Order: sequence, then structure tokens, then C-alpha cells
Amino acid sequence: MTILVVGGDSRLAREFVASVVDVDIISTTRRHVVYDKIFLDLSDIESFIIPNEIKSAVVVGGVTSYNECVDNYSYAYHVNCVSIPNLIKKLLLKGIHTCFVSTNTVFKYRSRVPTERDTPNPSFAYAEMKYETELKSRQIAKNLNMESLLSILRMTKNISNDTKPFDMWINNFKEMKEITAFTDLYFSPIRFLDAVNMIQVIIKNRLHGIFHLSGERDISYSDFAINLAEYLGIGEEIIRPVKSSDVGVNLVYNHNITALSMRYTTIDTGLKEIQLIDVYKYIKSFL
Repeated sequence: MTILVVGGDSRLAREFVASVVDVDIISTTRRHVVYDKIFLDLSDIESFIIPNEIKSAVVVGGVTSYNECVDNYSYAYHVNCVSIPNLIKKLLLKGIHTCFVSTNTVFKYRSRVPTERDTPNPSFAYAEMKYETELKSRQIAKNLNMESLLSILRMTKNISNDTKPFDMWINNFKEMKEITAFTDLYFSPIRFLDAVNMIQVIIKNRLHGIFHLSGERDISYSDFAINLAEYLGIGEEIIRPVKSSDVGVNLVYNHNITALSMRYTTIDTGLKEIQLIDVYKYIKSFL
């Protein structure tokens, strides 16, 4: 089986390519000279020729910068909400099982963690675009009578040793320097390896429908940092909790419910929420 990974320059795509074994993978890139990828400009889907050997596809690409989705709205909308659904249509018409990677930010629920069957209510441009792409893709699959070939995966915050702010945190822990962490920014962390594993399960079993991948619960960055320091055996005095407004940072998405319920995903995949202790262990492995 050969898998097409759309958006091969993204961190998640690179982790997927590096982790998956015994499967051929073809990744796309916007860069013209890359020996291990094929060229795809998501603003020009019509000219893209899907390789004949592709059996499954993972669509990771798109405009993902919160700011660019506002500052360059027309371009971002065209790529995210026009080109990607058109690409998914081309993939489905070739009988290719497709997984579109979406986001937890399509929700802004105030009283509970949303399930796979709840209706999203996005509150900012990037999230609105992601949800519109979900809707268009599902409608395309329905119109083609190919709903069994489409899966949508929403996930919470992926972290690694070299994603912000954890790259800086790791260095500061090593040098026992102060760590500034927001009290009003929340997340439900997972690791990239967790996301890769979920995508593999969806692709291998050719699952269809909506799936969630989430950390076990929401936690503020400051509480996460304090708990991590305790887990590492470092005094919490190294952590300086601050409000984003105190340091002049305007948070686009600082909702206190970012977690996703995996109620139905667990039934279909056997996978469960990622435990905070596993994330702490992961970070400790770099110290």
C-alpha cells in the first residue's frame, strides 16, 4: 500500500513519514526542488496528478497560521475551504481512502467536553475554515456515495521537545532558569507519536467518520509547568505564572475547554485519551 501525505513539510507529516514502516509513502511539498517529495501547490489543485499507486491519503496541509488566516484571509480561505475539498474530491473519485486532519479548535463549548457527534461552534478564522472544510468534504463524500472512504480526525495540542514553548522549557530546566508560563492559556496535550499512531490505525483499518484524539484533560500552561517541575524533582519556584495580558500577549484562542471526548473513537479504535503522566515522561526523556 502506498500512502499520499499532503502537506509533507509540516511537523506532523514529517513525524508520520519517519515513524511508519513497511509502507510506501509519497509526500507533497510546495518547494520545487525536493528529492523525496512531489510538488503540490494547494492553490492549484486542477493541475495536480495523483500517482496511480496511491491507496490511502492523509491531508495535513493548508494554511495553519492563526494570523495568516486573518491577515491573508482570501488566500487562506481559497486554500483551506476551496482547494482542499476539491483535492479530497479528486482523491475520493479515485477510490482513495482519505483522512483529513482537523482541529479541536472547531469547538468552543463552555460547559462540557465535546464528543465526535456534537456540532462545532468555531470562534475565530482558522477554526471556522477548518470546520467549513469538514462540512464541504463530508458533503462531497455524501454526494459521491463515498462516505465510507472519508475520515476526519480532530486532535488537541501536539507537543515535542522542539515545539514552542517546550524547547525553551527543556533548556531552562537543564540550566535551572526561570520558566514563564501562562495562567490563562489552556491545552490538553498529546505527543506527535500519539497522532501518528491514531492516523495509522485509521488508515490501516480504513475507518470512516469523525474521530477525536485528546489529552486526558485540560490544564493551564502554568499548572502544567508546576506539575512537571514537581515530577522532575525540581522546586516549583522556578516557575513564574503570568497572565498573557501582563506580558502584552494577545491570545487568539485561550478557551478553558480544549479537550475532546473520545467516547466513540475509543469504541472504533481501542485508543484512549493520552495521560498527562506520559507527556511528563516524554519531556523528561530530553533532560
